[in-house]
Amino acid sequence: MRRNVLISLMGIAAGLTLALAATACTQLEQRDKRFYYRALWNFSLRENLQELDADFNGIDFGHSNLYETLLLTGAKDVPAIEERARQETLRFIASRPTLPPNEEAIAPTYMKLAWRAQNAFDEAHALHRATYDIYLSDLSAPDKDRAVRKVLAYYQDSRYAITAKRLDHKRLDSLAYATSFRSKFPRFNATIWAYHYLQVAVYDPLSAAPDLSAKQQVVRPILATYHGYLKRPPLDWTFMPLTVEYSPRFAAQYPAIANIFDNLHMLHDTISDILASDLLPTWEAKRKEIYRVLDTYYLASADASNPMVLPMTQREAPAGPPAHQHR
Repeated sequence: MRRNVLISLMGIAAGLTLALAATACTQLEQRDKRFYYRALWNFSLRENLQELDADFNGIDFGHSNLYETLLLTGAKDVPAIEERARQETLRFIASRPTLPPNEEAIAPTYMKLAWRAQNAFDEAHALHRATYDIYLSDLSAPDKDRAVRKVLAYYQDSRYAITAKRLDHKRLDSLAYATSFRSKFPRFNATIWAYHYLQVAVYDPLSAAPDLSAKQQVVRPILATYHGYLKRPPLDWTFMPLTVEYSPRFAAQYPAIANIFDNLHMLHDTISDILASDLLPTWEAKRKEIYRVLDTYYLASADASNPMVLPMTQREAPAGPPAHQHR
């Protein structure tokens, strides 16, 4: 009898421990997720350029798998990141997924830890997808421009919108824990940067191509370069690719969107550094810092007081250090 009571008490204690841990992670955050902008051109990328669409689906797995593995290993196990998690990502990319993966199923721990940050990612990624869909649609050039501006306005109406102002990426890359991730895990970091290259490099070629057949052709060398980077990660890069480097016409036509995408990619780097840093040893410390930088530096709601917003005179030039000698 006593043994049964003891076992029951131990079970209750274990359950309470797990419940407390789960509560510490979730903080009962409200999941106020928005639906994407609905239009006739939705999914034009998936319908007209499956090769590029599959590559975008593939790396979505990589971000989530990386964050989950960093959390569960405490960023202490280099092979778990550089070999296992990276190879899992490459295998998923090679599977040519036809739909975006369920990132919450891939990274349940991270989603509980910092759901608001993930939702900021999701909404910015939806803006990426919307612009690709518009570029692959059969709309006329003026109608495409109007559609891009509509999806931008829809995006900026969200409380999760990332700032459209150019941030000082060099200063953000000088925070106390900055470069923690790329220092510990350079191959996976270069893999993520290669994906960001793909995301921004396709805009100008897609815009310049006169018809669907030409669009399908112009992305092929970019995809070949990207897959080359996956096989041989560009370890010599010292900073993430910037939109103005690879699609200057797009950046000039839509500077707000270019800034959003560059700031989104910088936020990815910042959170990777937080999750990898020994300066923030507990999950709660990491969660607090993720939300501090999100709310103070990255969300558009902080624009009026954001110390990382560059002065107007500095907003035309790239805000990160020169990084790429591979063109």
